[in-house]
Amino acid sequence: MAKISKTGIDLIKEFEGCHLTAYQDEVGVWTIGWGITNADKSITGTTIKRGLKISQATAEKWLEESLNRKYLPKVMKYDTRYNWNQNEIDALTSFAYNIGSIDQLTANGSRSRATIAKKMLEYNKAGGIVYRGLVRRREAERKLFLTPTKEEKKVEDIKKEGCFSNNKNAKNLKEFLHNREFGAGEHNLRLIAAENWKELEPAMFELAQTGDLRKPDGLNKRDGK
Repeated sequence: MAKISKTGIDLIKEFEGCHLTAYQDEVGVWTIGWGITNADKSITGTTIKRGLKISQATAEKWLEESLNRKYLPKVMKYDTRYNWNQNEIDALTSFAYNIGSIDQLTANGSRSRATIAKKMLEYNKAGGIVYRGLVRRREAERKLFLTPTKEEKKVEDIKKEGCFSNNKNAKNLKEFLHNREFGAGEHNLRLIAAENWKELEPAMFELAQTGDLRKPDGLNKRDGK
């Protein structure tokens, strides 16, 4: 079961800061603890307002519950599409905690990882004003998002004329194409298969041996037959 790590929590704490007395942020939103607002009332059961004070233990409890119960699920709902690694989970949970969700960032799961990383930096405003703190936060989240985990094998660039560069740790062909800003629909896959038919022939023969090679309409007969 996915969970935000200490790295992710530390990242959030670095930019949120902890206030045990309620205060209004740059745009007037009542806030307390590690960035808890009234948007988190389902977690805290408390209205954040002038004069409210909490203990350090409560601040830690509210942060952990808010992250794992509310914001982590906003990231993991796209896990079947992206198969997030831990660094991506931590970075995006921090982003969601600050912005509210990753729906717009990912265009509801339709953007490539490369585009997501690029778009992150655009979310640096509050009330239409660019804040240095938000610029730094987006840069830190993007850096973590793009950092491979220890479990991932780093793949060096391989570029051959007329070919795609190598896989860059993509989990499947769809993600491989999306990372290069290409679609992964039937049209593109047919073109790629046609271009690489010689290399695909052994794989097709394996399918033939197990009775799984699909027979298309319009096949040519052997010459003279």
